Amino acid sequence: MARLTTEERQKIIIDEAINIIHEGGYQSLSIRELAKRVKISEPAIYRHFLNKEDIVLGILNRISDFDKNLVESVKKKKSSKEKLDEFVCYHFEFLNKNKNMTSVIFSEDIFTQSTILKEKLIKIFSYRQRLIVEILNDVKAENKIKDVNTHELSKIIIGFIRMIVLEWKLSNFNFSLVEKGRSITNTFEKLIF
Repeated sequence: MARLTTEERQKIIIDEAINIIHEGGYQSLSIRELAKRVKISEPAIYRHFLNKEDIVLGILNRISDFDKNLVESVKKKKSSKEKLDEFVCYHFEFLNKNKNMTSVIFSEDIFTQSTILKEKLIKIFSYRQRLIVEILNDVKAENKIKDVNTHELSKIIIGFIRMIVLEWKLSNFNFSLVEKGRSITNTFEKLIF
């Protein structure tokens, strides 16, 4: 059997860390449990990550990768309205494929325990908010929405995405997140366009 590269091993460790958080919350994530699940020793985990916080930073880096893909997907759309649709729907499609990530996103206790993790999450949220404000400013410049504060409107959009995802998670994922997201997005757009 071929030996795994460092990057492959780190991906496996991060995947399993996400699974552990999804199953039992952040408090259930331990190096011992992680080592057991990926079938390597605890010292081997420390060869790949400094500590638990470093593992969570790896998870957050994956969320940053999501943002890069989101930007690329949004840029492919022609109109500012299509870009707004893509911004919202891309979240639902990503989370629909990566249900376990919802547990990380909603595990606020992860981010209150570490200044580094809190700052990284704030950076991710700020980046995402700047992107949606930019899209909304384009829509506003085209006179397609009312004269509203786009910064405040961005918080409403991000909030409704979060609310739908939380409802989906609490229902044990028993409805189509993509369909529900599109339906609510259509209703929201009727209000602002």
